[in-house]
Amino acid sequence: MNKMKKIYTIFILLLGVFNLSCSESKTGTHSENKTGENIFDTMADTISGSKFEYNVAESAPDTFNLVHLFLPNSYDAQLLNDKHPENIRNYEAADIFDLLFEGLVRIDENGKIVPGLAEKWETNKDKTKWTFHLRKGLKYSDGTPIKAEDFKTALLRMLNPEIISPSTDVLFLVKNGRKFYEGKVKAEDVGIKILNNNETIELELIKPTGYFDMLMAKVEFSPLKQEFFGKLGQKYGKAPENTLYSGPYIIKSIGKRKLLLEKNKNYWNSSNIKMNKINVYGGLWDGDDHKRIAESKGIDATVVYSQFFSRTKLKNDMKETQRLSTGPSHYYVFNTKVKVLSNPKVRKAIDAVMAGETRKEYGFVPEYISINGKNFSALAAKNGKIESESYHYKNIKELLDEGLKELGINKMPVLNIVIKENSIDRFSENLKKYLGIDIKVTRVSYKDLILKSRKKDFDIIENEILLGFSDPILYLERFVSDSPYNYGSYSNSEYDKLIKIASETKDINVKTDVLVKAENIYEKENPAAKMGYGEITRVILEIPGIKGLKLVPYGGILYLRNVNKAK
Repeated sequence: MNKMKKIYTIFILLLGVFNLSCSESKTGTHSENKTGENIFDTMADTISGSKFEYNVAESAPDTFNLVHLFLPNSYDAQLLNDKHPENIRNYEAADIFDLLFEGLVRIDENGKIVPGLAEKWETNKDKTKWTFHLRKGLKYSDGTPIKAEDFKTALLRMLNPEIISPSTDVLFLVKNGRKFYEGKVKAEDVGIKILNNNETIELELIKPTGYFDMLMAKVEFSPLKQEFFGKLGQKYGKAPENTLYSGPYIIKSIGKRKLLLEKNKNYWNSSNIKMNKINVYGGLWDGDDHKRIAESKGIDATVVYSQFFSRTKLKNDMKETQRLSTGPSHYYVFNTKVKVLSNPKVRKAIDAVMAGETRKEYGFVPEYISINGKNFSALAAKNGKIESESYHYKNIKELLDEGLKELGINKMPVLNIVIKENSIDRFSENLKKYLGIDIKVTRVSYKDLILKSRKKDFDIIENEILLGFSDPILYLERFVSDSPYNYGSYSNSEYDKLIKIASETKDINVKTDVLVKAENIYEKENPAAKMGYGEITRVILEIPGIKGLKLVPYGGILYLRNVNKAK
């Protein structure tokens, strides 16, 4: 993706955020604080349009003052990625959720999987059973014990159809997880067992999954105490006192666009948490206002989008210390149960146009790596570069016609392509121009996009995967016959065998070799159309003396657990 395309994609993504969170476009003015008090500048609230003032807490050795782009709409771990309108922006504050909740395993500042509330875990030989052993003496923020059954409560809640989260699909890997979601079996039939006096949880899977521990590193899978949750019902997570915290911090109070976090004294590792308090001031401004934030008294650090920040020299000592580019990779899944899309030549012709790779001379030259470039390429991991495979057709229409002839179809039917309501239609015109295909574009909410994917209610549908872990199996596994993410029902027995070997082996060379073979099959059969990724760059600005603040490679969230101040 060239520079201009990246900039355009960033703009569209940000526009989507505003479309989802704002009823209209609003602006305001900046008013200088001319008093000598430690009062944050009066800023224009671009979300509500009203003026307000921040009263920044006095800078202290045990207090960290952070300006954040977003604040959550609720404080319910299972709703972090829920796509109902009232929760749609929660994921933007994933780094705050990471301070409040902790699961069996978690992601550290380097993007690696490390023990969380589980002290250790193991899997059986074929990677179909995963057993997690809790630490001794775990407690919630109120001092009550955390038990293995609380994780079962959380996982079963995630399988409730009322929660519309892409993270739920992970639990379809658990035995009878999908059937429970569909209301076909009872809770006791799901492959979740509580063992060893409520200190161990065992998860039985429907297929070998050698990286299941990686998939469990989601805040949504944090423990949930049934008794506490059951009493509160819809009120759970709506106020600080209506939430039980399992992470290193609790919410002490909520102000207007401000959160006061305080160390959770009952957290198992509280002695290694340096800051007693973290004050989070929420907001989203343009570059000039970010500059003012960086120059305001009392603020220790801020994280901003790079396009909102001017590199102009600041008046104070706050400096840029890190920037990291991340974002979701978008791809379009073909429903192979639709007759015309069951042919790989038809899919490849459509993919060539949707990916924008049309060539006047050869027809098309598809990139070898379909979706995520170096991030998800087994071949690149092996050879240190991305290779290409050229298909020398004078006209891509010839390829389409070959596929239609093999199917016994004389005329291409109208195709229904489902996309998110704020996505851009970049393909209809070209599909008509180069292939003569009429397209019906159906725009739906993110919530309905997930539901249509699960129900396989589409011809072609937009999908995404978060960039982060540089393991190609995370994407390639989505097209295994029994994968919960295989929305297009693609099936190839040889491909399945290769991914199974890659998932089970501990030999990195064997894994790489079989994934390269799997990628070759993927490229030949095109179960999805490639569309590239949306890159967003986040920047940390901090004053001298701040230590331990870091952007995590996985998802680009701000890692705050290690933050401290030099003495």
